[in-house]
Amino acid sequence: MVNNFLLFRPARFVPIVAVLVLGTTAASAAGQTRTQPAQTVDARAVMDQYCVACHNGRTRAGGLTLEGIDPAKAADQTELFEKIIRKLRAGVMPPQGARRPEPAVTEALVNLIERRMDRVAAANPNPGRTEALHRLNRTEYRNAVRDVLGLDVDITQLLPADDASYGFDNIAGVLKLNQSNMERYLTAAMRVSRAAVGTPPSSPAVSIFPVPVDQPQYDRVEGLPFGTRGGTLITYQFPADGEYEFTITLNCTTEGDLECNGSMGFAQEHELQALVDNAVVKTWVLKPKAINLTFPNNDTSEGRVDKDERWKVRLPVTAGKHTVGVTFVQGPDVEYVRAGYRKRFERPYRYYADTVFVSVPFLDKVQIAGPFQIAGSGDTPSRRTVFMCRPGTAAEEQPCASKILSKVARRAYRRPVTPADLAELMTFYGAGHKEGGFEHGVEIAIRRMLMSTNFLFRREAEPATAKVGASYRIPDLELASRLSFFLWSSVPDEALLQDAVAGRLSRPLVLQRQVRRMIADPKASALVENFFGQWLRLRHVESHRPSEFLFPDFDGGLRTAFRTETERFVDHIIREDRSTLDLLEADYTFVNERLARHYGIPNVQGVHFRKVTYPDDRRRGVLGQGSVLMLTSHAARTSPVMRGKWVLENILAVAPPAPPPDVPQLPEEEAGSRKAQTMREKMATHRKNPVCASCHSMIDPAGFALENFDPVGRWRDVDDSFKALDTTGVLPDGTAFKTLTDFRSALKMQRARFMTNFTEKFLIYALGRGTEPYDQPTIRKIVAGAATSNYRFSSIVMGIVTSAPFQMRRADASVAAVTARR
Repeated sequence: MVNNFLLFRPARFVPIVAVLVLGTTAASAAGQTRTQPAQTVDARAVMDQYCVACHNGRTRAGGLTLEGIDPAKAADQTELFEKIIRKLRAGVMPPQGARRPEPAVTEALVNLIERRMDRVAAANPNPGRTEALHRLNRTEYRNAVRDVLGLDVDITQLLPADDASYGFDNIAGVLKLNQSNMERYLTAAMRVSRAAVGTPPSSPAVSIFPVPVDQPQYDRVEGLPFGTRGGTLITYQFPADGEYEFTITLNCTTEGDLECNGSMGFAQEHELQALVDNAVVKTWVLKPKAINLTFPNNDTSEGRVDKDERWKVRLPVTAGKHTVGVTFVQGPDVEYVRAGYRKRFERPYRYYADTVFVSVPFLDKVQIAGPFQIAGSGDTPSRRTVFMCRPGTAAEEQPCASKILSKVARRAYRRPVTPADLAELMTFYGAGHKEGGFEHGVEIAIRRMLMSTNFLFRREAEPATAKVGASYRIPDLELASRLSFFLWSSVPDEALLQDAVAGRLSRPLVLQRQVRRMIADPKASALVENFFGQWLRLRHVESHRPSEFLFPDFDGGLRTAFRTETERFVDHIIREDRSTLDLLEADYTFVNERLARHYGIPNVQGVHFRKVTYPDDRRRGVLGQGSVLMLTSHAARTSPVMRGKWVLENILAVAPPAPPPDVPQLPEEEAGSRKAQTMREKMATHRKNPVCASCHSMIDPAGFALENFDPVGRWRDVDDSFKALDTTGVLPDGTAFKTLTDFRSALKMQRARFMTNFTEKFLIYALGRGTEPYDQPTIRKIVAGAATSNYRFSSIVMGIVTSAPFQMRRADASVAAVTARR
């Protein structure tokens, strides 16, 4: 629905925030001819003149009638009037081609309705109702284990993926716990408790780490030493002190029918290294070897590389987290060799008379097995976290266990531990102690703690004094949990708990201090991964596969760079507390050499990412970044529909309707056709179907505006048929744009709408529930407050955490009735 981009012509537009704060009309604020003031506009007359002709009791267009609806009583029909506001702000109504009021009149009408509803909402806020039990999702579980027990585990191998709603996987309403999940949580609790305490595994475990087939092998992997090329870097949690065996499997590129079976060789010598914590622990030299093409199997010299041959090394490693690297020493490469590192299936080779050299060995996978010859549990961060005391005698064991479990459970349960809590955990400690001693008793108690609803669920209990349907402020301890899971996707730390226990967290200055501290903490990177990762769909980057035939230079390295760029970009906005408008308008980004070359940015070398300023305005904001451009394309071509839909939903707060069933595909080229159709011509043919036309007339313009970017985000001036691109379009109010620059200028005029949409998405994520019509006054208030600081990121966060929906909760009538009967 790209026709929803602009409600007014850019020259006449003024953000709603200006109207609300200054109390003037859009037209006068923008320096235009003054029309009807917002305070005196006859809302009923405007609706009768422009709306009722379609939305009446007889025609009921869209299933809606506005006859007899009194705008003065908008607060009594919140759902209806919020829908009207959204339609008018988006420019959807009145529909294109219908008679429309002047933009300033529309603005005045919307402002009048909003002010009436906002006044009522301010006097009697409705914070909505969050779920009483909110299960930790998979990411939150992992982070909680990290912060409570000092143990970082790959929870994706233990727990199933979570369902998502409203675009996020932390929505309480879909985070249920069924029998299957219970079994998985029990297994996770058992493994986590064993790892935290340091109980060695009963038998050696085997973990295999394959290298993605499209990962480039021609340059250094970030994190590995300089002077190396290709390979992989693995972060691995070693369960105990002992010996571990590292098995390396290599492969190599071949040509034709020749097999990588020992008959092949190398054009030059290759040096393979295994490293632990960046220290070389083993080196193998792969010697060059030539073969005769006539008798390819008659050579038995050194340098063979079998698909099944493996390079192994066994060495002692201490318990805890270590990095394991396998890589090649960078050699004196020449260009034909470098080409082979980029794409394994290219199978590079080179002839010397009747001899061929196979030039490129590469890493296929790494296997870690162990521990063997266990030497002990080791001194790991998790053991240091858990065992804060060590009993010297049998009499000291129970007091020490009580101290350990009290402190650990305080963090795990996000509140002070009650005598009943401790008694339950000590019962399990006693059973474990009887079976295997002090450490085993602590392990069994921690296992029980991890299965407790006090850990697995965020609980918000109804107060005994709650009145039916009344709103109340949540206690400081619940506020602390809301705050930590919002900003960190994890449990509160001790500093936050102390303020909550003391009852001072809800004080404005204390809350502000805590929020700023938490945003500055490294754990705030959870916002990058979990909020932005889902809102911008960055989690889908790894699974997107552009056509290898059409884009042979695209590989796993570039795919990873796409995601890293956007993550570094949004992290910079958070850490530097920049304007959230940078998401739309920033003239900078973060690139490494590979990505800079893809974008055409000069003078960038190396694999590390650094901040650069764009040489022109083509790629401002996330709309110019490869991650978004690739994810909104098909594997072999761009998609104006996908890109237009993305702009509507993520920038302009307009959700286009779902496509009807059996939507026809774009027309294929006719056999023997001398004239290939452009994308615009194909879409025009598609829109001849009246069912398709109504939606595509709104969706497609923004997509065509981005056609200068190909399916992998490269700039282009012609399409796949070498025809000049047509990026022109017309906005709903008649404003035309010809170029991407014009389109970006139009989006700048929609800053307030973008910020409203961003704030609504952020509020959904913060609350763990979808927004309702009664939440819109809160969103408008947050946006208006943030406008005074040019929408700094921290101002949006503070607006959310100080809002009624975040700090309050509406009592459930049924629960209140039960409480009253008691």
